[in-house]
Amino acid sequence: MKVTSGWIPVDPDNPESFPKVGHDGYSDYILLSYENYDLIDIGMYRVEDGTGAFYPGDEARSCASFGLIVNAWMPIIEPYREEEETCQDAKPAEQT
Repeated sequence: MKVTSGWIPVDPDNPESFPKVGHDGYSDYILLSYENYDLIDIGMYRVEDGTGAFYPGDEARSCASFGLIVNAWMPIIEPYREEEETCQDAKPAEQT
């Protein structure tokens, strides 16, 4: 599977090109790129009754039902979290 700039192209003939789903049939949240829409979106991939589809956000309707064609997806990176202390603030460990 070819990965470009972190985006994973969707290939209907290659099941490995789709996000992995958990036991509940849902993937983690992912970024979605559309063939026919200029903005990216956050969504998920769901499998129900053996059929998979991409869903925007928390929508009950699939991207396809809105006329959106997903051409690639990307895992979402972890959100930024400020360190609790910086190297300058760190205190040396006490020796016993």
